[in-house]
Parts: sequence; structure tokens; C-alpha cells
Amino acid sequence: MTNIEKRQSEKRKMIIDKATELMNEVGFERMTVRMICEAANISAGTFYHYFENKSELIIELFGLIDGYFRENVLQRLNHEDEIVNIIKFCEGFAEFVTLTGVPRSKLINSMFPIYSRGGHHEEKGRILYSELNKIISRGQKKGQITTAYSTDKLVDMIIVIIRGYCFDWARREGPYDLVEYTTELIELFVKGLKPNK
Repeated sequence: MTNIEKRQSEKRKMIIDKATELMNEVGFERMTVRMICEAANISAGTFYHYFENKSELIIELFGLIDGYFRENVLQRLNHEDEIVNIIKFCEGFAEFVTLTGVPRSKLINSMFPIYSRGGHHEEKGRILYSELNKIISRGQKKGQITTAYSTDKLVDMIIVIIRGYCFDWARREGPYDLVEYTTELIELFVKGLKPNK
């Protein structure tokens, strides 16, 4: 990364950080580009150099978790037992939330839906959904995971569980070890995913 690219990346991150603080204070709908510019001490031109509009900030925030999974979690999801991979997946989500911190986590976990540049809801196309879908589908084919529920239904259930737990952690200002608690909860949940023999 060149010095110019590094400065641009830092500026982009600073704008996102200031916008995150504002969103937590006033909410996304009430936040304006002018407010972001004032908080970040930048001109409107600078804001629009990095972002087309304030909605793009949300896309950026959701992109952070996809990037974290790509770089830090996906390579861990290679156990023969897909139940173990589900647990590792959920631990990775909790790790990301912990690293992200309480303010951003409150925001990310309360924002829904996210929109693509084209304005279409794309949750199912994101890494979180597609990778968990692959894990569950493999587990069902191997006979490790029940087929009483569709793959998509199980993905939705798990995402709701981990998001809810992460939101609770952030709402309470992060008082407990989120990874440890998430692991315990998911281990309990996945016991019910094993097929009846």
C-alpha cells in the first residue's frame, strides 16, 4: 500500500468512525451528510470523494464483517464434522463483534436491511449466509445435521441467534466474554441439529 493509499484508507476509516458515533447518537435516518462533515471536520466534497451518499456507509460497515470472515475465519472451517464448523463460524462472528467494539456493534446489529448499490436487499448473497449455508448443506449430506428443516431455515435460525446474542452484549456495554458465551450457546443449540437415529 502506497502512502497515498494509506492516507486515503485512514481518512475513509475516520469518516466511518465519526458517522458511527453520530448514528449511535441521532440514528441513521436523522443523520445528515452535513452532520457527518462537521463531526469529521471535512468538507462535503471530501465526503463525496469517499462515499456516494450516507447509505454507502452502511454498506461499508456490513462489508467489514465479510472482509473479516474472508481473512480470518473461512480457513478455520475445514473440520470433517460440520457441527464443529458451525461452532467455529459462530465463534468467528463473536470475535469480529468483540474487535469491532460496543458502539459499532450496537449500530451494525440494529441496522436492517442493508442495500446494495442497486437498492436491492442482498443479505443472502453475503459471506455470512453463503458460507453457513455451505456448512449446513454439507452436514445434511453427510448425515451430521438434521434434514427436518431446510438449509436456509437453519441458516436463518443460527444468524438470528448469534446476532441476538451479540446485540445483547453490545446493549449491555460488553460486560462478558462474548466468544465464550456464544460458544456455549451454539454448542447447546447444535445438539438439537443432530439427526435422530
